[in-house]
Amino acid sequence: MSAIVGVLKESGASATEAEVQQLLQPTAQYAHGQGVVYARNRVGMGFQPYPTDARSSLETGPITDSYRNMLCLDGRIDNHEELSRMLGFESAEASDSKIVLAAFRRWGGECFSRLCGDWALSLWSEREQTLYLARDHAGTRTLYFCRRNGMILWSTHLDTFLNNGGEIKLSEPYMTRYLAGNLIGDWTPYEGLRSVRPAHYHALVDDAEYVYAHWNPAASRTVHLKDDADYEQQFLSLFLQSVERRTGPGAPILAELSGGMDSTSIVCASDALRRRENSSAELLDTVSYYDDSESSLDERRYFTITEEKRGKAGTHLEMAFSDRTFSPHVGTEGIYSLPGSDSLSIIRERSFHECVWKRGYRSIVSGIGGDELLGGVPDPYPELAGYLTSGNLHELLARGVAWSLVDRAPLLWTLARTVQYTAASYIRFGYRSSSPRWLGRTLREFANAEAITFEEFLARRKSTPRQLDNERTWWAVMETLPHLFPRLLSRPEYRYPYLDKDLVDFLHGVPADQLRRPGRRRSLMRRAMAGIVPEEILERRRKAFQLGGPMRALREHEQAIDALFANSIGADFGFIDVDQFMTALSRARAGDAAEWQLVLRAIALELWLQSTSGVLKRPDHTGDKGLAA
Repeated sequence: MSAIVGVLKESGASATEAEVQQLLQPTAQYAHGQGVVYARNRVGMGFQPYPTDARSSLETGPITDSYRNMLCLDGRIDNHEELSRMLGFESAEASDSKIVLAAFRRWGGECFSRLCGDWALSLWSEREQTLYLARDHAGTRTLYFCRRNGMILWSTHLDTFLNNGGEIKLSEPYMTRYLAGNLIGDWTPYEGLRSVRPAHYHALVDDAEYVYAHWNPAASRTVHLKDDADYEQQFLSLFLQSVERRTGPGAPILAELSGGMDSTSIVCASDALRRRENSSAELLDTVSYYDDSESSLDERRYFTITEEKRGKAGTHLEMAFSDRTFSPHVGTEGIYSLPGSDSLSIIRERSFHECVWKRGYRSIVSGIGGDELLGGVPDPYPELAGYLTSGNLHELLARGVAWSLVDRAPLLWTLARTVQYTAASYIRFGYRSSSPRWLGRTLREFANAEAITFEEFLARRKSTPRQLDNERTWWAVMETLPHLFPRLLSRPEYRYPYLDKDLVDFLHGVPADQLRRPGRRRSLMRRAMAGIVPEEILERRRKAFQLGGPMRALREHEQAIDALFANSIGADFGFIDVDQFMTALSRARAGDAAEWQLVLRAIALELWLQSTSGVLKRPDHTGDKGLAA
């Protein structure tokens, strides 16, 4: 993805191109072309190109209009033809930046809700003296900002702030949410440095800040079609459109191919689209990861079936969890800006680069989101809770019986779980019922302060359980996307067909029983993709939950993990109570799976803190006020 940066100074001060150029320096190694900067009066913007699709060549950097507005865009606007007709442009000649700037002049901040695609942008409104920072509905591009010395700085990369001088302190609200396994929201690990949330835009006016949602995952319209065939046809049409948007002409594209339904459907759909136009068309290259230490996953068998069907083998890379070292990353390539790395991370990056990336790819197509959006989790409770809250007792009992038979559970147990699920949906939403016992004292104070307010509870009452489930699932997926955790050797542009705005609106609006049925998860997708995806993949049982590898690693690397926490930086900073943590770690090693994911998070944070030792400073316990000068 292209890099965009900028600076907004106080009224009366002037931004310079030299200042903007300095902001671009930390990410110059990832660009594919010369950076472009522009400054006028209070505001300056910069752009480093990373062209990936056919229209990328139209983007030349920051643009202005006759009203002295300024815009810098990273991304792809998929509905550019529709917007061009509405705005009186010739779509083939107008860049996406020009279209968006004209849309802003026509509709103001409302224009962001009209954009469909993968994008992030900064926009200066001269008349309003307001800076707008916005991300698409799925946050497929990152965008960060902070206030420093009376200025507002922003960038699509954290590197801009971490390599721009000044003392960097850690954020306690972020650490609290990270260690507790709660949604991170707009926090980053760094005090005063925030992220623009997906589906939102910020309007920054002097010292004031206004945040607006331009899309809501819980607000999709209900979709009513005649029968199953119509739902299947509509899904297939939108899915093919999404894949075509993300695999069209441009720089070489690499597709991830696992043995599961999501990535396989993308690859097979792309093949069908390309062969529809030309039976001998070049097909996408693929990369597949496997872990032979987890025999229950058996990925190699299934992605080989797809390779044989399409007549093209991909690159296969072993990525076993058991290979983790539990030693901090140390190297000259730089530091990882977020927790999650160890000393093996850079080794795997080099392997990926040598085996795959040096062939000239710039984009990776990922199947993330398919399982969550298409009913991959056999959970009947959002549907049953909807019948409960609407008072539809007949459907509640009928569907409750059907699900009870599949789950081999008493009907009363299913109904009791439905009541429990319903209450939790409105009370807890994206938070766990309790924080881990090893949170440090200060972080516990933050955790207690984040309990749901009565006003939030009243607001949630306006939504159905299905809508709340859609919203909760959406925000959880948003925090797992791989582009959020940048590599050091390369910065691929990730594309996510299942997160396409048109497709998501449809899936959130269809009846729940189209997505999953008793004994038949992912019903709609299986029906629609028959004949396109190999039957062995469509009818594959749900992939095993990878628990054995992590639990085994905790036991096999006991000495390394114990040594890691013998001189814990997390404890010194007040994030972790080591005695309580070691007790939980012992339980996990003994086979208690209740908190193993949170145990791994604490280990990941400690590894990251030790890899950044001497660079990051402990919080001053005065709040999250800003990056120091």
